[in-house]
Amino acid sequence: MASYDVIDLANKKVGSIDLNEAVFAAPIRRHLLTEVINWQRAKARSGTQSVKTRTEVNGTTKKPYGQKHTGNARQGDTKSNQHRGGGVAFAPKPRSYDYALPKAKRRAALAIALSLKVKEGGLRVVKSFDLTEAKTKTVAGAIKAMKTGNTLLVDGDNVGLQRAARNLGDSQYLHVNGLNVYDLLRFPSLVMTESAVKAIQDRLLGND
Repeated sequence: MASYDVIDLANKKVGSIDLNEAVFAAPIRRHLLTEVINWQRAKARSGTQSVKTRTEVNGTTKKPYGQKHTGNARQGDTKSNQHRGGGVAFAPKPRSYDYALPKAKRRAALAIALSLKVKEGGLRVVKSFDLTEAKTKTVAGAIKAMKTGNTLLVDGDNVGLQRAARNLGDSQYLHVNGLNVYDLLRFPSLVMTESAVKAIQDRLLGND
């Protein structure tokens, strides 16, 4: 267990928390991060691209000219892909790009991403995110006080923070249950509440 400072929204130390080394000091295996990010991006693909094949375009099945004695290459009909207005050969159709990835790999990659944040000094743990006013300027002021810049804000059920962070241009709120590798690496700074840290440790250690 490693001790880590807990601060308030004014960036003043108010305590400390023990970070489990299996979650926040895991060996950095970048190939595993790449594998999980590719999986996340594949899941996010809409897969709605659709183009008509020669059997789906409108047109006649009549040959454009005779089979023989014209000096031209023989043709089937004008709906084939070499003709203007014809169908597309091997046309893309709606499909799912999702594929299975073992839960052990997903959990390991999340621990690696969290450990990378600690190693790079990009993690801040706050006592709580209880806002005096659920306004964007309040959250922006807290981020400015902590000097974290582009920040991923992670907490549990916090409707006030969720509303206040919606209009932040360079930062984002994320529920701890939705914490993922892609968003962790997308932001240089991570601010988590003390309760969120405990929740993610329980999740990755299988205590939930």
